[in-house]
Amino acid sequence: MKLSIQSLPVAVAAVCLFANSSLAADTLLIKNVNVFDGESRDIAEGVSVLIVGNRISAVGKDLDVPDDAIRIDGGDKFLMPGMIDGHAHLSIIAAPRELQDLHWAEIGAKMAVRAERTLMHGFTTVRDLGGPVFGLKSAVDAGAVVGPRIFPSGAFITQTSGHGDFRKPRDPHPFLDGGSSQMQELGYYRIVDGPAQVLAAVRENLRNGATQVKLMGSGGVGSDFDPIDSVQFRPEEIRAATAALADWGTYAGSHLHNDASIRRALENGVLSIDHASQMTDASMRLLKQKGAYMNPQFGWNKLVMQAGFLSEFQLEKARIVIDNVDENVRLVKKHDVDITFNIDAFGPHELWASVTAAEFTERQKYFSNEEILRQTTSITAGLVEMSGKRNPYRGKLGVIREDALADLLIVDGNPLEDISVLADPDNLRLIMKDGVIYKDTLD
Repeated sequence: MKLSIQSLPVAVAAVCLFANSSLAADTLLIKNVNVFDGESRDIAEGVSVLIVGNRISAVGKDLDVPDDAIRIDGGDKFLMPGMIDGHAHLSIIAAPRELQDLHWAEIGAKMAVRAERTLMHGFTTVRDLGGPVFGLKSAVDAGAVVGPRIFPSGAFITQTSGHGDFRKPRDPHPFLDGGSSQMQELGYYRIVDGPAQVLAAVRENLRNGATQVKLMGSGGVGSDFDPIDSVQFRPEEIRAATAALADWGTYAGSHLHNDASIRRALENGVLSIDHASQMTDASMRLLKQKGAYMNPQFGWNKLVMQAGFLSEFQLEKARIVIDNVDENVRLVKKHDVDITFNIDAFGPHELWASVTAAEFTERQKYFSNEEILRQTTSITAGLVEMSGKRNPYRGKLGVIREDALADLLIVDGNPLEDISVLADPDNLRLIMKDGVIYKDTLD
């Protein structure tokens, strides 16, 4: 698929040199680059990468290159795989209370802008873990909107008064009162209680095209009614979801903070533990035993107290989460757990951009630059690829090697020496997704 420059926003079209079908070549060579392949600790210096169509054909120093291939000189810069955000919310373009009153047309327009900015920050793939993004994914895949590959979850699945119950105080309950709310009608969440309702909600998300499904398994910071220590969904409800997803060859991720909820989720088939802020030795061992992923975020830990839209009840919940970060990281290192890259950025653009940038700088307090680079490439690729048969993007993500999908970044500076260069999108000199260049500011 090649995009028309005329279909792109002006800011992107100005640097999207090869997206037009008349300019895009089936074969493209990026030469004179220093390659981090997403997995190895070593850098391949002064090599070339040959791209044919949407895949990497070869990596090396003396490649057999067709005469008609387009050639790009990387200028001895750093080349790496496109980054992957394992916990995005492209549809939450404002604080939840504001979303309740926005017109869908405004939400949709801002979602398209958010998708473009996500790609321009170097994220060529996101796992969207809740919200109505099926239409956005279709538009991106068709080339009508510029954005990353999207692994959509669909509506949050939440119990009554769970973390995803974003009703206003007087909004009716969908079953007890026979009413609804705007956010539920738009597909942001489903309030369900009991295995039968959980099963129906999971199957509805799968029908709509979900690659995985998100359960709200514990109390959370941004919700109005549930304490952070509340354990949400009974074991039989969780099993109803995970069994239905396994029948379709995919898995459940779950919003989880307190340790009791984490253990319950792991014991009943959840394979992605998102946030995971209150883990213990026992639950960390169980996570490894089950082959599940731990998907924490760090940028919010710095900025959540400054978000400006949290109530005192919510701020108190945030303090509980923040106070346990050092202990959580100690256990990660003790048990040698490879964590994934989770930003969980949402809200207005300024907040979203700040949280995205802070995710890199805050991780530097706990992990090496090489560890963070692997987290945002090959490790998180393993997480999104757990969607198995529901994966709409056939090909390997998060690595630079033969036959992998051609998602590539050329960076000013060396992220292996200072990962914070990735916090500033101006340092990204070239952005390629699926073999198409969306930004090129190389000399």
